[in-house]
Amino acid sequence: MTPRRGIRHPVSPSDAQAHLSKSEAWLEAAVESLDASRWDVAAGSAVTAGISACDAITGALVGQRAGGEHVEALSLLATAGDDGRYAARQLSQLLRFKTPAQYDPAPLPAAEARKAVELARRLTVRAATVIERRRP
Repeated sequence: MTPRRGIRHPVSPSDAQAHLSKSEAWLEAAVESLDASRWDVAAGSAVTAGISACDAITGALVGQRAGGEHVEALSLLATAGDDGRYAARQLSQLLRFKTPAQYDPAPLPAAEARKAVELARRLTVRAATVIERRRP
């Protein structure tokens, strides 16, 4: 099966808000998992939070979100001004935790889980700021 590339989906302002809400919920789950010393779950939840935050950012700024491979979001974020470029840098770092947290048998170290959650927090905060600025 050929991977989907370059797929973009339209995002309305209410959809962007919904993506932000999902990001906040996943971030909360990530923090709770950190508190419970569940490092893999914390990092995996953080990755999902970050992806949802980036969907909120691109949705609010360019009216689209990336589909297919997660790295496609990086290209779309690059078209979304300073906020998008900031988010692309954070997401690029965060995506490095996806495979180790979700698929590798070895447990993720606590420090890496904390870093993943911090990156997701930065993205979620930026998404909330972007959406707030876009309100009429």
